[in-house]
Amino acid sequence: MTQQANTIEHKYHDFIKHVVQSEKVWGLTKDETWATSSSSEYEDTEVILFWDSQAGAAACAEDEWASYTPESISLVEFLENWCVGMYGDELLVGTNWSPDLVGKEAEPLVVALDVVTQLKADNKNLDFTQYESQQEFEDQLIEALEAE
Repeated sequence: MTQQANTIEHKYHDFIKHVVQSEKVWGLTKDETWATSSSSEYEDTEVILFWDSQAGAAACAEDEWASYTPESISLVEFLENWCVGMYGDELLVGTNWSPDLVGKEAEPLVVALDVVTQLKADNKNLDFTQYESQQEFEDQLIEALEAE
């Protein structure tokens, strides 16, 4: 693995740990529009960008995103609405990208499962609104991933 790939992977794991700790995920928004980028890995695929901190998001509010501002959403909303919805829309999650637009591109359900795995490791349980329990959410993620 290259040094850059190692750094990207490390930043991804930091993202997972920090969003579980804070129970918040950050993005850049302008008039209900969230910052996106074209995938560097898959042609014709969009990546919606998320950070584990307001500062990380704010650092990328430049160039075409200069008029965007950091906005947080709850971790439950990120998991239930964003990850599940992005999976259905065939979008990718970009985590903790740097201002030069380098960062991890991941399948939304994989990100959601990594978050749930970290929640369990930290003995945390979120109150889901669209699922009966965190366990039900995890079971459905696994089922969907196995069906691919």
